[in-house]
This record gives sequence, C-alpha cells and structure tokens, in this order.
Amino acid sequence: MENLKGEIIRENEDDIVIHLNHICKSGKIFYKDNLDSKDICLMDFINTDIIKFKDPKPKNRTFYKVVSGDEEITLAERIVPLKNFSNFRDLGGYETKDRRNVKWGLFYRSEDLSNLKGEDLKYFESLGIRYVLDYRSRDEVFKNPDVEVKSVKNINISGMNLGGNDNLDMTTYVEGILSGNKIDINPEELLKQAYKNMPLDNLAYKELFKLFKNPKNTAILQHCTAGKDRTGVGAALILLALNVDEETVIKDYLESNDNREGLNKKIMEACKDYIKDEKTKQMIEGILGVKESFIKASLNSIKEKYRTYEEYFEAEYDLGKEELNKLRDTYLN
Repeated sequence: MENLKGEIIRENEDDIVIHLNHICKSGKIFYKDNLDSKDICLMDFINTDIIKFKDPKPKNRTFYKVVSGDEEITLAERIVPLKNFSNFRDLGGYETKDRRNVKWGLFYRSEDLSNLKGEDLKYFESLGIRYVLDYRSRDEVFKNPDVEVKSVKNINISGMNLGGNDNLDMTTYVEGILSGNKIDINPEELLKQAYKNMPLDNLAYKELFKLFKNPKNTAILQHCTAGKDRTGVGAALILLALNVDEETVIKDYLESNDNREGLNKKIMEACKDYIKDEKTKQMIEGILGVKESFIKASLNSIKEKYRTYEEYFEAEYDLGKEELNKLRDTYLN
C-alpha cells in the first residue's frame, strides 16, 4: 500500500475535509494553532479516507497531524483562508526528490498586503511571519503600500530590472491596451524576457536566500502585486533549493491561474466594453494569468548558465552543497 498522504480542502468558513490517499482502518487527528505548541487531539476516525470536521480555530492558522497505525502525516491548508486575498498560500507539504516533505508554515507567498485589515489582519498575525519580502517597484509600493504589521520586518527590493524599468505590474499594460495607447512591446514578450532575467544576479532573491540561510528568520512571506510573476519565480527558487522536482515547481506556479480565476473574470467583465477584438482579449487574459512557458524561461535560463541547480545556488547565493543539505534537513520532514 502507498505511504499515507493527504490533502486539506476548506468547504466553507467552518467545515474542513481531509482527503487521504487510502482508507485507514482507524486513526486520530491532532491539531495545533502554531508550530511550537503541543498537539491537541481533535477526533478519532475509523474505516475512511475522507474525514470532515469543524475548524477548531477559525481565527488562527491551524496545522493537523493524522496518525493511523505506524503512519503519520502533517497537513495544513495550501491556500490561507483570508477574505480579501485570492493567492495567499503556503509552500509546505510538497514532496521532494528523496521522498521528504517541505514543512508547513515556514514559507508563504501572496499578492500585495494593501488590503490586509480586520479579520484578515488578525489571522495574518497568527502566521508567525517575521519577514515580508516585497518585490514591487517604488511606484507600485507608493500606489498600494503594504499594511504595516507589528513585529514583522518589511523589506522592499524590486524583483525586476528590465531595461531600466522595474515595474512589472501588468495592470499598467492592460490600462494602456484598453485606452488605445500605442504599446512599443508586446506585454507577453516583455514577461518572457523578464522571466529570463529574474533568476540571475537578482538582488531581491539574494536577500531572500540571505534570510533562507538562517532558520530563525522563518516564517518568510514573499509577494509582489498579484503574487504570480516575481513571487512565482521566488517561490520556485525556494522549492528547487529544497530539492522539489521541476514538475511540482511548475504545478505550484500554475496554481495562480486557479486562485485568481474569479478576480481575473471580474477584471475582464469590467473591461468588456473596451475590448475591441479577440486578439486584444487574448492578450489581456494572457498577462492577467501565468503560462508554463514563462516559468520554463526562468528554469532554462538557470540551466543554460549552470550545470546543476546546486551549482546555481552556490554561485548566485553562496550556498554550498553542505550548507544546503543542512538547511534541507531543517526545512524538510
């Protein structure tokens, strides 16, 4: 029988479901509301692979442990359930090439924090985030500044510099297309070039790995405007450093399309009276989402310059094989 695996799905504000990969004759579920607290028994279960229960701590980030016989797994929600966010998620739980798993609650990714307020702010404070890496340009930050959170250090370093332009907020190009302004470069081509450049000699990611090298700096959140491009590359680099395979890295990257689907539909609906043809429609849809070809441009850029990802991490971030393995032992289960 395959080793026990599982996924957590939130059905609504109150109800959570754990889907296991095989039926367990019996077992227990434990939970805790922060990484350092003790496990609390939530419930017993018998002869099932689907377990439904009420959220025991709806105002806090919660981590779960499923124990059945001599099998044990730790689970958490991939998407952090904030009301004003669509793409705020945890990089934990992904399986590595050596069959370990990234620990939950250490590395987060999201869109910008300008809408962080009310219940969302209280929930955010339960995440234990110590550092926020904001990859936006100064103009983007000025337009929609992050909400400051006590005990959280915010570091703003642009994640992109493309011909002197470090603004990769695609809404700028959408507005230009809709207003009929002449655009000198196809936004999709701009994105592809940006993705090629981002992994190499990038000060923002150097800061990310400076924090990554010391586990005392976690939890770390990285974000840009939509949490899909600059953040997508940063998240990919963290997963690759933790020995997650490329297929899984790409899968995580593409999840932005599902998470932002509702929001992007609203944007397209608001724009429909200004969209004059199918070509314009497809162009806007393309830059509001993400494409596999984009992230592959980043991965290929690394592989064209370096023989291995390990060589890349050592050359770009002074992260040698021995130190990298020690960090994997710390960040993986």
